[in-house]
Amino acid sequence: MPLPQRSSIDPSVSDPTQTTNPVTPKQLDAIREVVNIGAGHAATNLSTLTGLRVMISVPRIQWAQGEVEAARELPGSGALVVIVVPIMGVTETGGERASLVLARETALRMVSLMLRRQPADVIGPLEQSALMEMGNIVCAAYVGVLGTFLHKSVMIGTPELHEGERRSLAHHVTGLMIETDFSFLDTTFEGVFVLSHTDVSFTSLLRALGFDDVAS
Repeated sequence: MPLPQRSSIDPSVSDPTQTTNPVTPKQLDAIREVVNIGAGHAATNLSTLTGLRVMISVPRIQWAQGEVEAARELPGSGALVVIVVPIMGVTETGGERASLVLARETALRMVSLMLRRQPADVIGPLEQSALMEMGNIVCAAYVGVLGTFLHKSVMIGTPELHEGERRSLAHHVTGLMIETDFSFLDTTFEGVFVLSHTDVSFTSLLRALGFDDVAS
């Protein structure tokens, strides 16, 4: 129960999460192993929360450059829901974050299964609370594994939910884009998990995975 794919970089050089490190296929394979472990933990925790059989698969991971490419890789074709969670403890300066991206229609259907009710037409307070809890669980599972590999006490902050058109939210998709398939009962939903790193933290991750020749 794992999952991988997608990525994008905001072209703004002032963005603290912009990373210039190239990502090789071998490096992506190593990162996929980390992601698969996190996906397994996230699936277990979501199953406990909902009382449903939840599985998460990681079809692929990639690094996409630029908001145009990011928008093309995001799930669905209409409005999006993005749950953003800051990551603390990776670097002293901070700037890292994790994001869960879902098509708005998908988000509403997932919440309906979690709450065992008919899908709503809009994301109200109850739906927002459920989505933020789900984003918190998924991000915490991945970030916990990240901290283990980095040998650091890594924590997450308070999640924020953003809803809107895909191009207006593409700037949240900066970093490693991890294609994520959620299976609730017999229904599969496509999402994207994003890990946004600074150059320093991304280099630290690659070195922790055994790539000692990565430039600082």
